[in-house]
Amino acid sequence: MLYGGDYNPEQWPRDVWKHDMRLLREASINEVTLNVFSWAALQPDEGTYDFSRLDDIVSTVSDAGMKIIMATGTGALPAWLSLAHPDVERVDFDGRKHRHGARQNACPSSPTYRRYAAALAGKMAEHYASLPNLVAWHVSNEYEGICYCENCQRAYRDWLRERYGTIEQLNATWGTDFWGHTYRSFDEIFPPDRAGDGSYDDPCAVLPAASLDYARFFDDAIIGAYNAEKDAIRRFDSKTPITTNFMGNFFQYDYQHWAKDIDIAAWDCYPRLGTPPSDTAFWHDLIRCLKQRPFLLMEQTPSRMNWMPYNALKRPGQMRQQSWQAIAHGADSVQFFQMRRSRYGCEKFHGAVIDADGTDETRTFREVASLGRELASIGSMIEGSMPLPRVAMLFDWSSWRGLRNAIGPSKDLDYLRESRAMYAELYRRNVPVDVVGVDADLSRYDVVLAPALYIVDSAAAGRLNDYVRGGGRLLLTVMSALSDEHDVLYNGKIPAPFHDIAGVWAMETDALAPEDRVPLEFAEGVGGGSSDDGASEGGARAAGDTDRSASPAGRVLCDVLVPSEGTETLASYGPGPFYAGTPAITRHRAGSGVCYYAGTFLDPAAMQLLIGEMLDDAGIPTIESPSGVEINTRYTDHGDALTFIINDTGEPRSVRVPVEGVDLLNNNEPHTVGDIIELPPYGVMLLQGNGKNR
Repeated sequence: MLYGGDYNPEQWPRDVWKHDMRLLREASINEVTLNVFSWAALQPDEGTYDFSRLDDIVSTVSDAGMKIIMATGTGALPAWLSLAHPDVERVDFDGRKHRHGARQNACPSSPTYRRYAAALAGKMAEHYASLPNLVAWHVSNEYEGICYCENCQRAYRDWLRERYGTIEQLNATWGTDFWGHTYRSFDEIFPPDRAGDGSYDDPCAVLPAASLDYARFFDDAIIGAYNAEKDAIRRFDSKTPITTNFMGNFFQYDYQHWAKDIDIAAWDCYPRLGTPPSDTAFWHDLIRCLKQRPFLLMEQTPSRMNWMPYNALKRPGQMRQQSWQAIAHGADSVQFFQMRRSRYGCEKFHGAVIDADGTDETRTFREVASLGRELASIGSMIEGSMPLPRVAMLFDWSSWRGLRNAIGPSKDLDYLRESRAMYAELYRRNVPVDVVGVDADLSRYDVVLAPALYIVDSAAAGRLNDYVRGGGRLLLTVMSALSDEHDVLYNGKIPAPFHDIAGVWAMETDALAPEDRVPLEFAEGVGGGSSDDGASEGGARAAGDTDRSASPAGRVLCDVLVPSEGTETLASYGPGPFYAGTPAITRHRAGSGVCYYAGTFLDPAAMQLLIGEMLDDAGIPTIESPSGVEINTRYTDHGDALTFIINDTGEPRSVRVPVEGVDLLNNNEPHTVGDIIELPPYGVMLLQGNGKNR
């Protein structure tokens, strides 16, 4: 298992390098990522390439027996390129033309940028492809940002011509009669920036279809820039995996759209102190599902970050806990930013394996070395194994973007928050989840959850209708299937594409003030089979510090529902609103399956009851654990079940062992079902058992 991360020895005198190698070997580091931001050094002018210093670094780490992930170095432009070719620099949302500085400062639509970046990537591959310890190529670094320059303007117009064919078709699709936006030619269309249609009440859009299309165009632009480098590498290296490092909570780029172009999924994980562990797990599961195989945890900090208002240290044992959490959800690497602390620049207070003092006596170094010994011992037993969920959650970038762009129905409507809230209930129950896109194959899942699936095209609607009629269990919610792929409202009774399988009509939708809740009255027995209050040590753990003993309620939005004949009411709105007593949550049988509809966003108590009902119906068990303890299992091709029991809290927990196995992290100590174990703060147990009869 790869254990290492970003190493920037160019920031230190050469006599430090061998000292670093000794310490990194002591910590069981077996991989370093090199050359992330070295374009200016590798290409000092237009016609010169100089790999001499990088060659010395490569020799140093290779002689130390380490593997290398080689970055192409294109994450920041050299000054000479920006000055000689200003078209490579971006124009931001406010219309400001950038000059050289910062990073991720290039316009991906610039032919000049693509030409020079691809040339460097090709030179890198030609020079280093034969390295026996090269394990992956890392294109650029943490792609971010949007550009609105003239390059993008021209490319956007060409993209629209390709997509719509005629300006008449674009006008009809976008609804440009709204506010007199009718266009006579594609040349009249500009990127939706602040000076134009991008912002009516930031980040909302005047023409949602235009802003959504610009986001999709820019996805293609940034992927095109990535592929220019990838193609250049492939001319000299046909086998080594090529990837880039994604980030969480990042609506700007659709990672699912990118998935076909990466050979292995990778992401950088930086939760703040106090971030619910379920939020981090959500992104692990989403990244794993991009390729439906193990991913790389490309970056995390071993101690503290550098970018938050308050950069708290990870508590003793917390780095280990977060690393094992990533592995439990499908990571086949643990990597850090960074190996040695930076001397210069704005990241000199970011944590590192080796601090600026260069000693091996820090708490951080000792914890990294201890985890390294564990991974060196058993990492190879884990590699390639996968979780096997029976539940999928749909996460859709178009719906995320569309709801961000929307003016109404509530400023408190947050697609990501509602997705993570639903995921948190499954996480609380230790029910594994695949977080997938709308085009995923759903046939292997017993339950599919689709929170606020606002944008649905006809193909996705057809797949979900077929899934239900074929025996699946689907959950839709308020704000589902309102718009087509162009963010144009459907004609028909909401949710129009799913009206037949949902068996309900959302006639109108009420918006609640942030502090308001509408009580929900559940039918007798709903959710009872899996219900618990999470208060006892044996109960399924609570998500965060939420009081789950509160009465169930709806939040943010409430649909006024009109059920069809045969639709069952699982919960009704309680006293208060004019629609009190009408259905709030329904269930309708269609074909061999069932469609549930939640007409409001649920608080944790209501979510517990509804998810419990769906899991009971599917025969999917809750695996009980104390509050703050998560349990996950990966299955190997050899028939082993690797069950991770992780204390996500800074307090000790007593845990009832759910499966039989031997503890790989504690001298193969055997355990049987029902044993009580004591997990220290941020403690981890890994049980190896028989997974053939899962």
